Amino acid sequence: MWPNQKISYFLINKNKSLLVIFILSLFLFIPMSYHNVYQINNNIVYAEEISIPILTYHNFTQEEGNDYKINIVEFEKQMDYLAVHNYSVISLSELLEGLKNGQLPPKPVVITIDDGYKATFTLAYPVLKKYNFPATLFLYTDFIEKNNYSLTWEEIREMTKNNIEIGSHTLSHCNLLRYKENESYDRYISRIKKEIFLSKEILESKIGSKVKFFAYPYGVYSPIVKNLVIQADYKGILNANSMNNNSNADPFSLNRQIIPSPRSLDSFIRILNQRPFNISQIFPYDGIIESNQFIKIGAILEGDNYDVETLFLKLGGAEVKFDYNPENREISFTPDFLKPLIKKSYIVNITALDKNSQHQRKTSWLITIGGL
Repeated sequence: MWPNQKISYFLINKNKSLLVIFILSLFLFIPMSYHNVYQINNNIVYAEEISIPILTYHNFTQEEGNDYKINIVEFEKQMDYLAVHNYSVISLSELLEGLKNGQLPPKPVVITIDDGYKATFTLAYPVLKKYNFPATLFLYTDFIEKNNYSLTWEEIREMTKNNIEIGSHTLSHCNLLRYKENESYDRYISRIKKEIFLSKEILESKIGSKVKFFAYPYGVYSPIVKNLVIQADYKGILNANSMNNNSNADPFSLNRQIIPSPRSLDSFIRILNQRPFNISQIFPYDGIIESNQFIKIGAILEGDNYDVETLFLKLGGAEVKFDYNPENREISFTPDFLKPLIKKSYIVNITALDKNSQHQRKTSWLITIGGL
C-alpha cells in the first residue's frame, strides 16, 4: 500500500538532483494502508486498495446450520482459510488504532460474535484459540445466564483472558427505532438511553474492563440513536450493512458482514475479496427516518473502475429497476406512485464487478421509511 502523495518536480540544479531523487524515493516506498491516488509527473497512479471485512456470527451448532447458526465444521474451515492464506485477524481495538494512525496489517479481518449463546464458549472459542484469533462478543445483558443455552459470566470472563473483547448489544436486544404502544418521545429516549448506557455499565462491572464497542440490534439505527451511543463513550459502533470497510472508515459507522450457514467456501472467499465502492454522495443519507414513501434513492459513483453492465441496486434484498446517468455516474431509483415504499427499514445495496479484478464492489446504507 502506498501513501497518498502529490509529488511535483521543480527545477533543480545538478548538485541537488540526486538528493531530491533520493528523498522522493523514500516517499514512494513507505507502505501505508490508505487507498487513494498520488501523482508523479502528472500521471495519476492508483494505489492498491485495502478492504477490511468484519465478519459476524451468532450461534454455532454441530448440526446443519441456518442464517443465524453456523455448523462448527464450516466455521473452522473458514478460520483455516484465513490462517492458510495469511489474513491478519485483528481485534476491534487494533482496527481502531490502525484506522487512527494509518497503519494496518496486510489483509486485515475482524471477527465478531453476537448475542451470547453457550455454543460461543463450547464450540467457537476452542477454534479461535486453536488459530490464536481475537474476536469481539456483542452481548445483550438480559440474555446472560438466562437459560442453559446462554453464556455465564464466568465463561465470559474466561474468554476475556484469551483475545476476546466484549461489546454491548444493549440490555434486551430491542429494536432501537421502535416506539412502544402509546410511548411518548421523551419516554422513548429515556428507555433506549438506558439500553445503551446501562448495558455498558453492567458489562464493565462484570468483566472488570472497559467496554468500547456497541453493535446495533437488528442493524437498525438513526442519527438520534447514534448520537446517544457516542454520548455513552463508546469508541466504535457497528452496523449490519453487509459491506466491507476501507482504510478511511468512520469508527462510528463500521460495516459488518453477517455469515449465514450453509455457505460455500467460495462464497465466503467472495466476501473477503469484496471491495467498497468509491462514492461521492448517497441519497437519502445513512440512517435517515423518512416519511416520504416515494423518495429518490441512489448514489453518485466515483471513478470508472466498475463494469456498468453489472450494476445492481437492491432495496431490502430485492432488485429494483434503476436509472444510470453515465455523465455524472448517478445511479438511482424512484418508487412508482402505484407502489409506494412500505413503512420499514431497508438496506440499500449498490453492487458491480470491478473491471480489473472482477471482484464485487459494494456500498450499502440504511434508510427507514415512516415511523416504527
